[in-house]
Amino acid sequence: MLKRYLFMSFAQIFFPFFLVLFFIASVVLLIDIAGRTYVVKMSFLDLGTLFLYLIPGSLFFIIPITFFAALVLSISRLAYEYELMVCFSLGSKPSDIIGFFLPITLLATAILFVFSLIMLPLANSASKNFVAQKRADIDVNIKPGEFGQKLGDWLVYVDDVQNRTYQNLILFSENGFEGDTFIIAQTGKTNNNQGLFELNLTQGSAYFAQPEEIKRVDYEQMSVRQNVGEAQLRGYDLFEYWHDAFDSQTHQKSRKLAQAVLVSLFPLSSLFFVPLFGIANPRFSANRSYFYVIASVGVYFICMHIISEHFPLVGMVCMPLLWFALGFGLYKKFIVKFY
Repeated sequence: MLKRYLFMSFAQIFFPFFLVLFFIASVVLLIDIAGRTYVVKMSFLDLGTLFLYLIPGSLFFIIPITFFAALVLSISRLAYEYELMVCFSLGSKPSDIIGFFLPITLLATAILFVFSLIMLPLANSASKNFVAQKRADIDVNIKPGEFGQKLGDWLVYVDDVQNRTYQNLILFSENGFEGDTFIIAQTGKTNNNQGLFELNLTQGSAYFAQPEEIKRVDYEQMSVRQNVGEAQLRGYDLFEYWHDAFDSQTHQKSRKLAQAVLVSLFPLSSLFFVPLFGIANPRFSANRSYFYVIASVGVYFICMHIISEHFPLVGMVCMPLLWFALGFGLYKKFIVKFY
């Protein structure tokens, strides 16, 4: 009977929370996709494909937070509706709650490790390669008369465009041919030259700014090219990808590995915080479970950020153990002693 109550209470909170957060994350993700693909024309199917590539990154943070919050709030609701007190009076113990939620927590942790160590690197690489391939197809979306549009490393302004042919172009780049480069052209046309982004310009001038002089070159025809590059990661590169995290010179990869491990272990290392925050006597204490959830999640992720920045490899082992020991100690002191 207790297991049924626990599972139903958990499910009634977890799925609504998850769907709401997933919807919010999806909206934010669509806005991010719009920014990434501002100058690349994509069909609805292409946008859906890119959305699927990026969604694992959002789910990776939604699942542990929603899972932990649902565990605590489900126990708290049973406690403040006196159902948990009745179960305790019939012989149930807080350890029964831990024992029931342990397999579910282990499953959630395993899923998070799959997300963090396999799906996220592959999905990130796939999304970058997908956008790069679209850029290689030169299906760009430069709008006439608008400022601030980017085409690769170049800021671009055009007066008119028809069938990929642009009129009165102005281009600027800080990483041009010789530093700061300013180009004007009467006409320009995009082209795909064996995987190279190519913009063919006619009738114009190019200005190259240097510390003590500015060079001018008048031209009849000019080609501006950018290499799209090869795929950054394949499935069989995962071991090598994460192996670089143990190199002292690749701090960014070490930070990613530490964050992946710490987020994945959050539900398991926080298991004893569930009865600590959820179990209470409704006659003598107010329901502060929401505050406890927000505070504990905030403390854990702030510590995770600090540790991943300064000592990622040591911290990703020590922090979950310390967090687990802290939860167990408080559980023994405030829950086992009275219930």
